[in-house]
Amino acid sequence: AILLGQLKRNVLVIDADIHLGNIDLLLGLKPEYTIADVVRGEVGVRRAITRGPAGIDILSASNAVEELLDMDETVLLKLAESFSKFEHSYDVVVVDTGAGINRNVMSFVLGADKVIVVVTPDPASLADAYGVVKVLRRSRAEMPVVMVASMIDSQEEAESLFKKMNLMMRKFLDTEIIFGGAVPIDSKIIDSIRRRRPLVVEYPHSGPTAALKVITGKLLHLPVSDAGRRSDFFSRFITHRKAAVELEP
Repeated sequence: AILLGQLKRNVLVIDADIHLGNIDLLLGLKPEYTIADVVRGEVGVRRAITRGPAGIDILSASNAVEELLDMDETVLLKLAESFSKFEHSYDVVVVDTGAGINRNVMSFVLGADKVIVVVTPDPASLADAYGVVKVLRRSRAEMPVVMVASMIDSQEEAESLFKKMNLMMRKFLDTEIIFGGAVPIDSKIIDSIRRRRPLVVEYPHSGPTAALKVITGKLLHLPVSDAGRRSDFFSRFITHRKAAVELEP
């Protein structure tokens, strides 16, 4: 998101990880309001947005995801209407979800234009990624799915990981995924987390930052839907939250 901001894109990040929502912590921010305050009717959506590095905006939703999923549709529609008034001023909306295929995750995933699945060499991670794509394909067969390898030792390992994943997709799901790139293991990543400073800001010339720039470039070259014609994100979230429950394996 920060790299996109540095490229003069208007970016909004929605932190929708119900258990480990920590984007504000990682960026060293202390938001005055979150979407929980919006849900309770205390502030509007705009006031819950915090400005971050490179001019990106942050909407912290992590501590209100379960509330959103269980809310009355009338209240959610008011949230969607409020958000729709300014969502299209953003070039990119990045939604950070938790791992897994429960309804908390899939309600947000199904409302996206494209999905980035982050995998590591751990067999459990590969199984989780396969599960996400399997569930996703039941409802959104044509949605682009981009695989990004993380915590890898070499580009060769990343490419091998992708080939293994894509082979599984072809064989069992009759579909394909897109290789987005790889982020290598590097102590600078842990250090930036400890410092509460974004990696791409703290270590702009590091290997992981260079890798993230490559990934960002690939994402920018993927087809983009017409933002002016699609419904806003929270309207799509409302549409898919019931479907997400039905799609759970």
